[in-house]
Amino acid sequence: MAHQPGLNNELSSTKQTSRFVVASESVLLLLPEPVTCFRGASYNQIQRFEITEGGSAVILDWITSGRISRGEEWEFSRYYSVNDIWHNGKRIAKDVTLLDNHHHDMRVPDRPLQNKLQPYSCYAMLILYGPRVHPIMRDLISQYDKISILKSNAPSQLIWSISPIDSTGQGVVVRVGGVETETVKAWLKQALSGVEYITGKDVYKRIFS
Repeated sequence: MAHQPGLNNELSSTKQTSRFVVASESVLLLLPEPVTCFRGASYNQIQRFEITEGGSAVILDWITSGRISRGEEWEFSRYYSVNDIWHNGKRIAKDVTLLDNHHHDMRVPDRPLQNKLQPYSCYAMLILYGPRVHPIMRDLISQYDKISILKSNAPSQLIWSISPIDSTGQGVVVRVGGVETETVKAWLKQALSGVEYITGKDVYKRIFS
């Protein structure tokens, strides 16, 4: 998602603002395709989620390095994404991602995004919240507890972590990075297989097809 070739991306950017209200006993499944920015693109996304008591949500926000087949790898100008999560009128989480090829920090040596983010070409942030997704959360926590940290001279094809959103145990945030987008997609499909019981088998197969 980005500007069409030929437009002056330095002077404008793509902006998207969304608000989601999740009623009690309902489930929000936000499982889009990953954002893939063109060379020089600037993309800004702000999403607000208002979850009522008893409501549940699965929120996926992920980005690829770009159109690798065209030699574009982390060559967009700017990617800014905010996910603001509220429960019963109280903010419980605010996740902000900023990737900027033109941001200069005098405290550290200036390096392009490609050098900072390699070897991974896809990063995902996944939020699970509410009673309907507790089984998925428990399964992921169990898997993560079994991971052994081993020293290796080569980076893993995929890395991930999970942490609670707050002390109530109602939600978690999962972060994933993969050398290839398809590797991350396959992991997400398996990790969220419990969603199939909400959507039905045929619908779930189309989500990560």
